[in-house]
This record gives sequence, structure tokens and C-alpha cells, in this order.
Amino acid sequence: MTDDNALTLEKAHSFRFTRRPIAIAAELRPDWKMAALLLILQISSRGGKSSLRRLHILNWALRSPRNRAEFEQVREHQQPLFSFQFRFEPALGRAINLAVGEKLVEWVGENRLQITTKGKRWIADVTKDESVMYQEREFLKRIGKDVTEGFAMEMVTVQPT
Repeated sequence: MTDDNALTLEKAHSFRFTRRPIAIAAELRPDWKMAALLLILQISSRGGKSSLRRLHILNWALRSPRNRAEFEQVREHQQPLFSFQFRFEPALGRAINLAVGEKLVEWVGENRLQITTKGKRWIADVTKDESVMYQEREFLKRIGKDVTEGFAMEMVTVQPT
């Protein structure tokens, strides 16, 4: 009887591989990303709309306490724009596709997303428990709707001097 999970290098030595569940960080899980996306649109976006560029910046800021602190320093002009280094994260793209598929958000124009009525109900259900995404919600409330599309464009195009 052969074992498909065993690798034999020599007759006397064999290795056995066992599949184990892989832990995925919360900020990479699609449900967390969708909730973060909806929170950004609901709390920190004018009319529940935002450009993809702006969503990527705010998504990166939400990822960790360090990112949130760095972003707030830049926003409050305590640090230069280029000091907040953000990434265009593929996981956000997947969350956007899922949210569009579930009709939680919709595309408006070529590069703007808008939260739908269903998305507002979904995020209201998620946040009924005050402890769910508490730090993220508090951060988004602090920055409010002050992060404009112009500010987002500056962050993308700024060059260190």
C-alpha cells in the first residue's frame, strides 16, 4: 500500500507531508476587506463615493495602528506627503469585485465606487456590535471626509525633494 503523501529519497528514509490549515491575517480576509471598504465609503467619503486611488490610500492606512498614525501625521502636515508609503493592494481589488458581485457597491463612472443601499444595510449589521472594527471606525471618524480626491492625487504624484 503506497502513501500518496510520502516522499521517499532512499529506502530507509521517507518524509510525510500533512496539510495544515493556514492562518490568514484578518486584514487580508475578503470579509474584513469588504467591511473596511464599506466603512471607508460610509464614514469618510462624500456621498458614499470614492475613487479607486483614494480607496487604496485609505485602505492602506487602515491596515495597522502604525499606518494610521503615519497617515494622520501626513494629513496634519506634521510629515511630508511622501513619508506615508502606501501600496495598491490586490486583496482590496478582490474585495471590490466581491462587493460589486454582491451589489454592496457599484461603479459610478470609470473609476469611482459608490456604496449601495444594500451595502449600507450590510455594514450596519456588521457594526451593530460596537467592538467590531472599533479602531478602524474611530480612525475614519477622526479623519472624516477631509481626505479629498485632490489630496489623494497629490499623495500618488508627490516626488521627494
